Amino acid sequence: MSLISNEFKRLPYLACRDHFMPMGIGNINGAGYVFTHVVTDGLRAGGLWLVMQDDLGKVASKSGDIVMFAAIEDVDWLSGSQIQLKLTIQHWGKVTSTGTLHQQLEGQVYPLWQDSYLPADDLLVLRLMQCTNEYPNKWFGSAAPSTANHFNTNWICWRWLEILPISLDKKQRLLKYPTSKLCLRYLKKIIRQSDRIK
Repeated sequence: MSLISNEFKRLPYLACRDHFMPMGIGNINGAGYVFTHVVTDGLRAGGLWLVMQDDLGKVASKSGDIVMFAAIEDVDWLSGSQIQLKLTIQHWGKVTSTGTLHQQLEGQVYPLWQDSYLPADDLLVLRLMQCTNEYPNKWFGSAAPSTANHFNTNWICWRWLEILPISLDKKQRLLKYPTSKLCLRYLKKIIRQSDRIK
């Protein structure tokens, strides 16, 4: 399925407490009539929207909120007590219509942040690689995109946004910014504060 910038898509959606980000993978389990139909509709449509939800049940599904486009890589219907989805998060979009119809949401696909690279000795890279080494395969299913001794800034930011307990509103604000600069500043501030507390 071709994802063109500014393309409008009405797709099935799932609200998730795990906030999967672009250039990543995700696994979601579920059961029941609604979940089954979302999965089958997503397979027919070539993917689905992932809507962020916090622990209190608040969802980011208002017009202008950021949602993630996920392609369904695999569905395991029978192995466990729940259906298991393997997803690749390929793109993101903004909700364009607040109303949902038949468990579908309208969003507009738009370009990811422009690629840039962080040196391997950057604070965010060092701490993320440290987490990855301490807890192999806990968070990341794919290696960090790098060129020699540099790592993709977007990938680094998005992995931190997946694992840090940042509020839903703050995460949405960071993602709505046109570049990764605000996110970088915010994440470095958090990591430096946590280093001082240790």
